[in-house]
Amino acid sequence: MITRRQLALLAGGLATGLVAPRIAAARFPERPVRIIVGFAAGGTVDTIARLLAQALSPLLGQQVIVENRPGASASLAASAVVRSEADGHTLLFGVFSHAVAPALAHLTYDTLADLAAVSQVASVPLFMFAAGNAPFRTVADVVAAAKARPQTITYASGGPGSSAHLAAELFARRAGVSLVHVPYRGGGPAVQSLVAGDVQLLWDTPQPATRSHIDEGRLRALAVMGRTRLASYPEIAAIGEAGLGDDLEVQAWQGVLVRSGTPGALIELLHRAIVQAMALPETRARIEAMAVEPMATDPAAFGAFFRSEVMRWTEVARRAGITAQQ
Repeated sequence: MITRRQLALLAGGLATGLVAPRIAAARFPERPVRIIVGFAAGGTVDTIARLLAQALSPLLGQQVIVENRPGASASLAASAVVRSEADGHTLLFGVFSHAVAPALAHLTYDTLADLAAVSQVASVPLFMFAAGNAPFRTVADVVAAAKARPQTITYASGGPGSSAHLAAELFARRAGVSLVHVPYRGGGPAVQSLVAGDVQLLWDTPQPATRSHIDEGRLRALAVMGRTRLASYPEIAAIGEAGLGDDLEVQAWQGVLVRSGTPGALIELLHRAIVQAMALPETRARIEAMAVEPMATDPAAFGAFFRSEVMRWTEVARRAGITAQQ
């Protein structure tokens, strides 16, 4: 077993770059580390989790394995982590869905009580997209049309309670309009419905094909749901520029969580390893190529952010009357 003194030494070793030798000496990890992902392999979330795992393996001196457990809006993955030993060997790749789940489902765990934050590792704001055949050129155009013709402007999402759904509800309530939700079974079909012109709006993260869709006129980016414009899309206005307030920021975030009860020194050790992993030039470059911002926030900061996300989206879902059956 690892003593408190050994864990303190490990944390210090990570800070000075002596990661693998000290971890090996203290016998942590004693076996492969699992990162549980609540989505199928191949998507953006899974890709970032695998990049993190690849970077962490040599730092921790053990294989870091990504295990996909899709289902129930990623809550199956969270349940698996909550049932695991609180020893740092099983990590949850936390996402937006985990903050929304308490408002949409009868969970077998308490999101805030049973999960502890380690580090946020990535963030990208959602974009507000319009179909290429829609008449909208600005956010103001959407608001004006929705006020003139209530319940006629349609938007797609990857399903009830998704980031696309809740971002649209947040926008509609702030703008004082009513939009028509058209849910699909996943983000891919939702994007295709917009490109085909079957719906008029979509809130989504920029995908690798997004730039080509924009360049070829198949969709139009009206705003980025962030406080500032993105360096990779400087021509796209931040949502605050539309005059609707500065609290409409919506980000698709990823981070690492563990089961509550995991020793604080182990959480700090994992955090320091993540800091080193996310600082690797190749890891950063590959994540940035997906129009995602890599980062490594400390456990306290990520914990406060995670709690605020749970509270915020629970309130948005409640006010919008969103349920899992919707």
